[in-house]
Amino acid sequence: MQQTSEPSQSRPMKFEILHPAWGALALILSVSACSGHHDSKQETTLSAFQVCDSTLDSSAVASLQRMGATEKFSELPGTDDVGHANKFSLRRAAGTLHDDITKRNQCDVFKSGDKTGHSLIEVDFSASRDHPSVNSSSVQGESENTLYPIGVYAKVHARTSATLYFKCTTYGSTKTADSTPYVRGYLYSTPDQASPNTTGKDLMVILNSISRSMAKQLGCASQAALPSRVPST
Repeated sequence: MQQTSEPSQSRPMKFEILHPAWGALALILSVSACSGHHDSKQETTLSAFQVCDSTLDSSAVASLQRMGATEKFSELPGTDDVGHANKFSLRRAAGTLHDDITKRNQCDVFKSGDKTGHSLIEVDFSASRDHPSVNSSSVQGESENTLYPIGVYAKVHARTSATLYFKCTTYGSTKTADSTPYVRGYLYSTPDQASPNTTGKDLMVILNSISRSMAKQLGCASQAALPSRVPST
């Protein structure tokens, strides 16, 4: 694992920098959805093994439980404005990789019974034509960025976000020209929801586990070559 400065940002990384805007956008979308707002009266209590379409392995389950300081969770209930369930589905998320962020199926996990409306983690997958270059040099003020030797690029920023790019050719349409060689996974953790015991590695462990399932769903597990365990610090 290497410490790294923030790499020069290509278009796919723009959203990572503006993750507060993502949170605001997610809030707007959830309010405008037919019944998509987080209502504790509608929520179904889930275990860590059940969230995000049951994509968390045992290590990721332990990380999520540590982050939330609980064993009970929920996902965004209801449907969006076109009738699609807000709950995460690997199949649907795989089918929306090339869509605008407002149309992609994301995994929003809440602590069960939470009244703030703030998710513990938000996970999004999108198709990408490129990825940031790995820069092993350290620059003062950038020490909160940590690189992991996973996929083609993997980074954790403090305890708030994790980014993972892996090889996986996908298509926006039937045209070969619309193909993209990478998939970008991004996890954001709302600071006011995460336990003080949360570590940066927890975020990467969870994102890597869900990414492995996504790669399998897309039929590119061998190409992605994501590890079953995230390297120790």
